[in-house]
Amino acid sequence: MGSLWSFLAKPKNQKTLSWLGGGAAIAVGGIWVVVTYLWPHDRPPPEAAPKIVCAQPGAVAAGHDASGNTITVNGNVLTGDRAPCVDVGKSH
Repeated sequence: MGSLWSFLAKPKNQKTLSWLGGGAAIAVGGIWVVVTYLWPHDRPPPEAAPKIVCAQPGAVAAGHDASGNTITVNGNVLTGDRAPCVDVGKSH
């Protein structure tokens, strides 16, 4: 144990160990960032059927992957009592 303390007591060894410890901390942090970025997260499975996206009358709503879709707007804008979004797409 005495030889370890005499090794650690030297300023040159302290500087070397601090550089090595700092480099190890940075390397571990970098590895952690890469692993958490690339590792598969708990994602829900992709849905087979498209989701119904609801917008208030007179507005447009789109889901996540909506590029290249056609938006059709008719002139029937409801005023007053509106059907809530949860009822849209259900057969009455």
